[in-house]
Amino acid sequence: MIARIKEKVKRYIEEQKLIQKGDTIIVGVSGGADSMMLLHFLNSHKAFYEIKLKVAHVHHGIRKEADDDRDYVKEMCREWQIPCYIHACNIKELARLNKISEEEAGRIERYNFFISLTNQNDKIATAHNTNDQAETMIMRFLRGADIKGLRGIQPKRDNIIRPILCLTREEIETYCKEYKINYHDDHTNFETIYTRNKIRLECIPYIRQNFNENIVSTLFEHSQLYQEEEAFLEDYIQKVFEKVVTKAGMQLKISINALAQEKVYIQKKLIHKCLESFIGHSKDITLLHVKSVLELVERQNGKKICLPYETVAHRVYEDIVLSKENEGVISNYEYTLELGINNIEDLDMQLNLQCVPRKTFEQSQQNMYTKYVDYDKIRDSLHLRTRRVDDYIVLQNGSKKLKKLYIDEKIPQHKRSTHPIIADGNEVVWVLDSRLNIDYFVTDQTRHILEIKVIK
Repeated sequence: MIARIKEKVKRYIEEQKLIQKGDTIIVGVSGGADSMMLLHFLNSHKAFYEIKLKVAHVHHGIRKEADDDRDYVKEMCREWQIPCYIHACNIKELARLNKISEEEAGRIERYNFFISLTNQNDKIATAHNTNDQAETMIMRFLRGADIKGLRGIQPKRDNIIRPILCLTREEIETYCKEYKINYHDDHTNFETIYTRNKIRLECIPYIRQNFNENIVSTLFEHSQLYQEEEAFLEDYIQKVFEKVVTKAGMQLKISINALAQEKVYIQKKLIHKCLESFIGHSKDITLLHVKSVLELVERQNGKKICLPYETVAHRVYEDIVLSKENEGVISNYEYTLELGINNIEDLDMQLNLQCVPRKTFEQSQQNMYTKYVDYDKIRDSLHLRTRRVDDYIVLQNGSKKLKKLYIDEKIPQHKRSTHPIIADGNEVVWVLDSRLNIDYFVTDQTRHILEIKVIK
């Protein structure tokens, strides 16, 4: 049984091309069965895959057992000789401040922390499994998701991988039992106050008992089928997008005549892609929004509808035009930075710049709010400013225009013109909350190190 489970994971990793030799993988570990099993598997196969591991644990401050979870993860990492990084936060307070659910606040904080530990080309591994996939698919179906949504959790998204998505929770517990891996159950997983828990504890057991005892496996197989179908659709929609859509400055124009040549289903998919492309993400874009945009085809010139994220769709003669409500109002700023504390009151931000001796420099201190750069490579004075038309940043795989970086990093379009960067003259040093220019990395030849710390 154990041999079959391990072989199943190995085959899944190979089929999905999740791990390559030489990878550094940040493993999100809560202390539960799923993440402990994942960590044990990767650690016992380090030599096989030729990988390095780091563990990231988030202390949410929600449950009274959180201290025990943290201490357990630290102890196991010490025993297995794996570097362990702990991030403490107050999820309840973050949820309140951002007016979102605790579940969403926790997810955002986790991934922000994981990302802060990555260097270029590092990967983040999470312990989602087949049961999680089934729960996600049911949740999305009940909320009216299309095929793209019904794909569920992806085995790979950007630099995030899910190596045990192919395993059921029963297989994971069997693995833990075989290798005598202790784990900490989160008691909130057994409370039906959350939608996902209701599906896990009530809906799926009912379906198993009355309709399909293999519902979890069935849904996992369908998720893979939907992934294949969506891959085909995305390829076709991209070709239609290139034929139907043009970009004009800060606007996006959709040719009504060209759009009308496609089937209604393709029209809807195309409009959704246009909104996603224009806004920068698909969050909060619903079928109702898509239908509202399509209705402009039958309406007279000049009619408009308001959409999420200050987006407006206009009927302009034979085009549907997407633009911003505040289009034309661009806020540019530039502040000279000095050593010491720099208070940027207009942005409600404080930047602390200080030189640190090499002997106290530790790479692990670097995160999304603190960066270390080679001070000797700074040729001009540092400035905090907005991007310019020709700005680019040098990354591991070459230079990239900030316009393209903002798209890849999913920075909302309406925020791109005001997103802060730190520049050395015309050279972009650091895009805040994002990437650091590799030309300014601290190396073995670095003599003077500058610490840049951002407090928002």
